[in-house]
Amino acid sequence: MNETQDYASTDLKRRPFRSGVVLLSMTTSVASTVFLFLFANSLLDVTLLFTSTGLMQSLSVFFEAFIWATLLLVIVLGGVVVSSTISMEMVSRRKDIGLMKSIGSLMDTIFDHFMAQAVILLLASIVLGVSFGTLFYLIGMGWLASMAPGLEYTFQFPFVQIGLLVGIYLFLGYFASQKPIYDAVHESPISALNPDIGDRVRRVGLFDSFGLPFRIATRGTGRRVKGMRRTLLSLFLGVTIASVIWIGGGIVETTTDAYITRSMGTNVIAVGNPQLLQQYYNAYTLTGSVLDSNFSFVGSDSLLPTSLIQSLEDNSHVESLESRLVHYTGIRELPGIIRNPTTNEYEWVGQNRTSSCLIMGIDWQETESTWYYEGLEPNATNQAWVGGTLANQVYEDPLVQSLAFGGFAFDIQAVAFELANGGMVAMVDISALQTVLDLDGANLLLLRVDSYSEEAISEIESLAEDYGFGIYLQDEILNANLGIIHDIWFLLQPLSVMALIGAFLNLMNYLLVSVFSRFRDYKIMRSIGATPDFIVKTMIAEGLDMGLKSGVPAVLAATLFSVYFLVPEAAVPSVLYLPASMTVMIMFLVIVTLLAAIPVYYIFNRKSDLQVSEFSV
Repeated sequence: MNETQDYASTDLKRRPFRSGVVLLSMTTSVASTVFLFLFANSLLDVTLLFTSTGLMQSLSVFFEAFIWATLLLVIVLGGVVVSSTISMEMVSRRKDIGLMKSIGSLMDTIFDHFMAQAVILLLASIVLGVSFGTLFYLIGMGWLASMAPGLEYTFQFPFVQIGLLVGIYLFLGYFASQKPIYDAVHESPISALNPDIGDRVRRVGLFDSFGLPFRIATRGTGRRVKGMRRTLLSLFLGVTIASVIWIGGGIVETTTDAYITRSMGTNVIAVGNPQLLQQYYNAYTLTGSVLDSNFSFVGSDSLLPTSLIQSLEDNSHVESLESRLVHYTGIRELPGIIRNPTTNEYEWVGQNRTSSCLIMGIDWQETESTWYYEGLEPNATNQAWVGGTLANQVYEDPLVQSLAFGGFAFDIQAVAFELANGGMVAMVDISALQTVLDLDGANLLLLRVDSYSEEAISEIESLAEDYGFGIYLQDEILNANLGIIHDIWFLLQPLSVMALIGAFLNLMNYLLVSVFSRFRDYKIMRSIGATPDFIVKTMIAEGLDMGLKSGVPAVLAATLFSVYFLVPEAAVPSVLYLPASMTVMIMFLVIVTLLAAIPVYYIFNRKSDLQVSEFSV
């Protein structure tokens, strides 16, 4: 086998330009997918770090599903790209295999020779691709460090991830290269020497109206290269990743913003004890800190007098008013009973765990908040909603369990999206909370005003100060939280660019193999008078045909996935967002296709003396 490998390597060196183009194409494909995988994995760690601590735990549901979906697509894309690239290279050698068979070479000798070449190209491209991909990953981490300077980095080289990728690439590439060699070896010499053409000719092409070059390329008149389906799949995955990040990212960001806005309300001015407001809204800011028991929300100086509430309600700038009673206290998880369908017996769910959380006493009919929730609306004073973090950390099955504090128990009806205290929050009827605390009144007033005008703010602040209370402009916290969400999503945007670059490299590789496989056809076209413009149009048409066949379904699939699977109750920025985003993605796809055809034509035009057979002299 060593002699076979030596001969195979010598044979590759004898064809330096063709071997170099193939090696460069595979290396760039591997490098782009390695970089995409490693950097996406790092962004996953960063976003999980952002959303798994402190007040941002309630956001984890949005980012985890998005990043994991992207990461899975990247892994699949890398395997498809490597297998399709090496397979297409072996497909392009069918003429050489047929020539070796015609001169009497043994099938085992032919198979070993071309498999040795495939393994050499595969190993060299993986080593170079992983090296360059890791280098770009380190550069990307430097960029990430500059974008998030507050993070502390403990760099650990991703040996496990790289080993996983190398194993996947070697496995898929090795077996993908075997099939075209095996098929060609077992064909007759005449069949193997024939061009790799399609069996059918379409009557109508996709771009027939654009002229003869497009009819030649897109009607499939004997011009289809084997391996096209793998290339279509890899292009589909690359465009899908870019579209999910671009379109899906916008949808998830908008939905997150909508959830936060719904839970907080807009044009809201809070009135209360200045220290209470400071504690409460510090626990509402995503960069703030969770509450503790050092501050009492229900002190005698915190309750709002009825006369103040009446004065504020009569103010001309106030459109609506909501009284709340907030309290931070210890709570206990009460077990629930469910029926086990397997044993047909009833079982206890829950472990009587204890914790502390913010309790909001609200009037369910008058609240300014319209939370997103999963469960039922409350219809009794002994029922409660809990925040997502409280449900995940304290309860096993919250919708069949209860919440206990102050000697009272509340049946949990729903799990709601609420930012306050990082999701460690429960909402109960205000009258029930007043009974638990033996209080008569509220300690927080939310005023929805017609606008944040200086006049409105000044009047409300003056009324509050007359009674010894302060105000807080809640929209400042709302806008700060929305800005943090935008910054996190901004970190993910390079992934869409990288995915499009990967699609560009893969399409360019397909066009290179396609041109090499019928190089003589293009030379014949030149010899009978075809202009360079005619030939480049043919190459562009083939790229457009491939790009749109894979890209348009990918954009549609990514849009449907983003709307229906990434996040519940998805929201879009505007009615035109989806059609506009899909149009932009298709325009980018056309640009990528045009750019991929340029280096292919440049190589073809400059290398007029190319030897496409390894047996040419």
